[in-house]
This record gives sequence, C-alpha cells and structure tokens, in this order.
Amino acid sequence: MEGAAAAAAAIRHRTANGISMHVAEAGPGGGTAPAVLFVHGFPELWYSWRHQMGHLAARGYRCVAPDLRGYGGTTAPPEHTSYTIFHLVGDLVALLDALELPQVFVVGHDWGAIVSWNLCLLRPDRVRALVNLSVAFMPRRPAEKPLDYFRGAYGDDYYVCRFQEPGVEKELASLDLKRFFKLALIVQTTGSSAMSIKKMRANNREVTLPPWLSEEDISYVASVYAKTGFAGGINYYRCFDLNWELMAPWTGAKVLVPTKFIVGDGDLAYHLPGVKSYIHKGRLKKDVPMLEEVVVIKGAGHFIQQERAQEISDHIYNYIKKFNTGVSSPKSSRL
Repeated sequence: MEGAAAAAAAIRHRTANGISMHVAEAGPGGGTAPAVLFVHGFPELWYSWRHQMGHLAARGYRCVAPDLRGYGGTTAPPEHTSYTIFHLVGDLVALLDALELPQVFVVGHDWGAIVSWNLCLLRPDRVRALVNLSVAFMPRRPAEKPLDYFRGAYGDDYYVCRFQEPGVEKELASLDLKRFFKLALIVQTTGSSAMSIKKMRANNREVTLPPWLSEEDISYVASVYAKTGFAGGINYYRCFDLNWELMAPWTGAKVLVPTKFIVGDGDLAYHLPGVKSYIHKGRLKKDVPMLEEVVVIKGAGHFIQQERAQEISDHIYNYIKKFNTGVSSPKSSRL
C-alpha cells in the first residue's frame, strides 16, 4: 500500500445512496474481521489514508476508504445543495449497508472529521469508536452562522469565504496542480493566509518535498484532480450555512461515541479563534462526553496522517484495539 500504483490496485467500485462510490479496501475481505472506515478531507482523496490502511490491514482489520461524494471516482452532483451533511452521512451509512457492516471504527480528518462527528451524532449505533484528526467537534451556535464566524475572524478573503464565490473552482483548476498540491500539503499557514489562491500564484520559490511526501504521491493526486476538478469539494463549504439551518433540531445534542481526538500544534484548524480554549477547557468534553483522550502533536501541521504517518497509525491502532478481541497479529495477517 505504499506506492500510488500499488495502492490504486486495491480500489473497488461500490454503489451506495444512489451514487457510485470509489472505494479502496485493504485487509480481510469480510467475515468477522473488525472494520475501520476512513473519511478524508479537502483537498484530498482516499489516498491520504494509504499508510494507515496498510498498518491496520497488517493487524487484521478490514480497512475501507471511499472517495467522498464529489471527489475522485465517486459521483459529483452539480448542485451544491446535494452536499449537505445529511447527504454525506447518508452516503456513509449506505456504504456500510452495502458492505454489510453493522458497526465500524471511524477515522476522520478535516472535512472527513466534520462528517464523522455528524455520523456519530446522527447514527451512533453504526460507530464502535471514533478517532478524529485536526477538526474538533463544532457545536451549532444558534446566534451565529458559520460563515459569519469565519468572516468575523479573517475577512472576506479567507478561503472558506472565497469558496462561496461562483467560479472559484475554475481558478483552482487553472493552477499548476502539482505545484498547488505541494504548496497545499506542506506549507503550514494559519489565519487569513490559509489556502490563499492569490498567495499561491505569487509564490515562485522552489518547493522541496519533505521525506513523507513523494513526487509519485503528488502526481497521483494531481492526475485525479485534473480529471475531476475541485467543484465537488468546494460544494461542502457552500453548505456551511445550509447545514446550520438543517441541523437546528440537534442544537445542544451530544456525541455519544467513545472518542480520541488528535491535532498538530501547527494545524490551521487548531488556531481558529476559540478552538484551543474549546478543546482544552472542558467544552469539547462536555459536548463529547465519551471523549477519552486529546493528543496535540508538536511540530505537526494539518495533513497529519501523511506527515506523521507512523505516529498516527500507532495512535489509531492503540486506541481501537482495546475494543476488540481476536484480531490477528501482524505476523499472521496479510493484505
């Protein structure tokens, strides 16, 4: 599962919730093996989980990582209203049904973390335990819409606000995609500078890849986005305020699933106004009563499952293994 070619060979197509889903699977194909559902973010694909899939598959877990709605080989409806949190959670529930998995471990990152929090909120019966990365639970604030929060924090040029503008997906697609993904994945930016198209265009310096990211990795992701564009992923952001409206009945609801949360201290999501206080002063624990552990990894950025692949793989395995008995040892298991 290390190289793009080897990883891509594991992909199978599934149909769920009325859309065709591109799904990567590793480990035991069925039976009684415990399953782990990996949920990616933006601008990513199932491929972001390649290291964790190999690690857990070698330890007897069935690993399932879809391209989410609008990404990669999965159907991308044209209207942004087809990307509400109910659609996204519904896709995962339908996928679990198609795979005949009544309950799974869930691991999410970035937008995948948001979707995973809401999967646990809406269908806790389908989740054995949750490991979420980067993005903490965001309780609904009746007095403030999400876009008002982002505009108030960083202004209209902040990428979340810019993504509301028609045509921004074409701006992204017009960039040198290999260079875009190099900058997006390795340059640690916070605040108003995060994911700035203007600053990416102006950045002419040579980009040297760190040891955790290869030219092959970049080429694989860039080649997929060259075919699909960015509209699907951007439509998630265009549903922020719509989701706020739709989730009104769940105002004050708790996430009642055993949970571990991991974030890098250089992560842009960790530096959003109020987030550190929310995580460390008891409010996250209040909203997620079964939160068992918060891990802050020093020196790590946003794409933490790739940047600190082994460390994150160990964190996930060491947490979820306590919920299972009879899982194969690394020596006796196979991909």
